Amino acid sequence: MLRKIFKYEWKTIFPLLLGVHCVGLAVAVFCRIGINLMGGVRSENVSIMAALLLTAAIMAIGCVVFYTYFYTGYRFYKSVFTQQGYLTNTLPVTADQLIWGKGLTAVIWVTIDCLWAIAALFVLVLSPEDVAELIRDLPEAFSALFHTKAPALTWLLVITMLLTPFFMTIQIYVAAAIGNLFTGHKLLATICSYIGISFIQQVFSLVILAATAPHMAQFNYQVKQTSENVYTTVNVAGFMTNCVGLSLAFTVLCAVGFYFLSRYVLNHKLNLE
Repeated sequence: MLRKIFKYEWKTIFPLLLGVHCVGLAVAVFCRIGINLMGGVRSENVSIMAALLLTAAIMAIGCVVFYTYFYTGYRFYKSVFTQQGYLTNTLPVTADQLIWGKGLTAVIWVTIDCLWAIAALFVLVLSPEDVAELIRDLPEAFSALFHTKAPALTWLLVITMLLTPFFMTIQIYVAAAIGNLFTGHKLLATICSYIGISFIQQVFSLVILAATAPHMAQFNYQVKQTSENVYTTVNVAGFMTNCVGLSLAFTVLCAVGFYFLSRYVLNHKLNLE
């Protein structure tokens, strides 16, 4: 059943999101052509129109990215917590299957979105020669990332990037689940819940960072003494590794909590319109 949910969700949203991304890419291409006709953005005297076209293209790319993310969240809200939920919840599926079946589709589209945005920006600002050079240097750059003085930091950043689509998806799903608990204006409650969750996460992240930063810095201090002076240097790599690791652990805990909260609401607190 999980496979069927995923397949149905993918077929439902694929045509719309594919069209949106094609339109966004076309806008980037046309803006790039217009910018080139006006002398490009690398010339000494960049025209106002070229700058406006560049700004418009970047805004269009950002709109496509945000639309994809929030549309996948709205799909979950609409198919589970509105009148469509009567049909969805009569199917022989569990809450886990609903979350994973729809969530995997959202995760894939968020990942595609990130790659698409990078490609669109390349089309917008890089020449074919720049792209060819970048592709040639890419293997060496990736190899250098994992042979730095702080390989743990690199791995933590890679893990964070890989898990970010999952974090983003479950956060918008739990906002929909919380919004479902309200008796009226559920969509507005969902939006407010998402904003509130994001705000609370940021506050807790800052509190944890502020509370642990002095201890981490003290732990990573290296004291070098000479005959005349005392020099104190900070192990920046170690400090950053600890910060990223702590942030990743906090985000994982939040994601796990969000998942079980969404699951609980689907199983015990479902309040359909």
